[in-house]
Amino acid sequence: MKRTLMYNFRGVYGRELTHSIAFLVGKYAARNIRARTQKPKPKVYVGNDHRFSSNSLKHYLIQGYISEQMIVRDVGLVPTSVLSYAVKKAADGGCEVTASHNPPEYNGLKLFEADGSVVKPDVEDRILEEVNREVQSSFNADGASILTTDYGITSSITVISDYVHDVVNRISTPVPITVGIDCRFGTSFTILPMLLKSLKCTYYPIHHEQNPYFLKESGEYLNPEPKESNVQEISALVRYASLDFGLIFDGDSDRSVVVDDLGRYVPDDLVLLFLATEYGANPKKVITIDTSLMVEQHLRQQGYELTVTPVGDPFVARAVLEQGASFGGVPNGHYIFPDFLPYSDGLFAASVMVQIASKLKGRGMKLSEFVEQVPKTFIRKVKLPFGRSRDEFVSDVVPRLERLVRTLCRHVDRLETDDCVVMCKDEKIKLLVRYNRWDTNFNVQAESLESAEQAEGLLNQLRGVLAQI
Repeated sequence: MKRTLMYNFRGVYGRELTHSIAFLVGKYAARNIRARTQKPKPKVYVGNDHRFSSNSLKHYLIQGYISEQMIVRDVGLVPTSVLSYAVKKAADGGCEVTASHNPPEYNGLKLFEADGSVVKPDVEDRILEEVNREVQSSFNADGASILTTDYGITSSITVISDYVHDVVNRISTPVPITVGIDCRFGTSFTILPMLLKSLKCTYYPIHHEQNPYFLKESGEYLNPEPKESNVQEISALVRYASLDFGLIFDGDSDRSVVVDDLGRYVPDDLVLLFLATEYGANPKKVITIDTSLMVEQHLRQQGYELTVTPVGDPFVARAVLEQGASFGGVPNGHYIFPDFLPYSDGLFAASVMVQIASKLKGRGMKLSEFVEQVPKTFIRKVKLPFGRSRDEFVSDVVPRLERLVRTLCRHVDRLETDDCVVMCKDEKIKLLVRYNRWDTNFNVQAESLESAEQAEGLLNQLRGVLAQI
């Protein structure tokens, strides 16, 4: 059966992601947990974001769990990382109903293992195969009798308070600071007031209501993704109020992006660098293949032991645990602090940035000044259409790319997962083309440590090759 759902069972509510699919995901996720734990009645925690469809999908998900004799604890509306934290503390597995940064018509089901990590892609694929098999046999969960055996509620305030207490015990803020926060109408404001006050921060929020359609009062849609093109309003707030820095979160709060005290976007690669050097005494760190050459070189020069993975936080999470690393990150706002959670946590990353800004302020330095001390690099990125399969990318595109990049760089690498990446680098440049399986397009990246003009020229050479495909 052709896959219509994206990762984390993500799709349009009522079309790709139906009540019946939610029920069946709960059913087969429960069977997976029982097979793993060998317990007669394992316990799961279930949470949700604020989307208009989340409570309905959660109901059917819970029905699927209960149909397999699971003990279910409903923690209600919480950020995804808080659900992960609750699972790690007291459950055999769990699920957050969320579609993160996707538009409001989307939703998804993010499954967790007992240690708080997301289930492995192969486990998710096996569950999806079983779900599809029953869907094809015309299974329909609508109208079924309601099951309530072993269902209970765990207060979201209790879980959030435990999370905040644990964070505060790990983060040092010697000097109080001021922070602007853009919640993008997502889940982050369910915890940020308690968290930031506990970290000695005075906070100034915008877009902090949980709007199920991500709509401003004017009716304008607000994209809930934290990225450079969406920082204008938090940047203006930071400048206007003379704040120490600003943060922007995605819909389910597992990603965060930073602006400095001048309201300037701090590139995700630099945030990754700051977090990697600030947190965790263990020198083992994990980064992805699309991480900046400058960041990689800087970390290696400082004596850090790096493991480089394919693009994606699941690969980082796996490598962090396998290598015993103290930090892992993807330069798109996904950062993992494994001694706290083996899952991407925008809230914990924000807390570490608070620690950094507080220490800097105690030394009389601003975040913008700290950013200026980092070696310069110039990165140009573009997404280009392809619209064909991964196999066609490997057979038709990769050979031409490798011929080009071998004329520019000494080191050429190819990583093949469900995606495929061709990367080359030298002392001063790095080039990368990634086939993205979800939109079947190219993600193209060119980096120069010397000039923006060189980065632009390299990007144009890659464009030229790809335009001929």
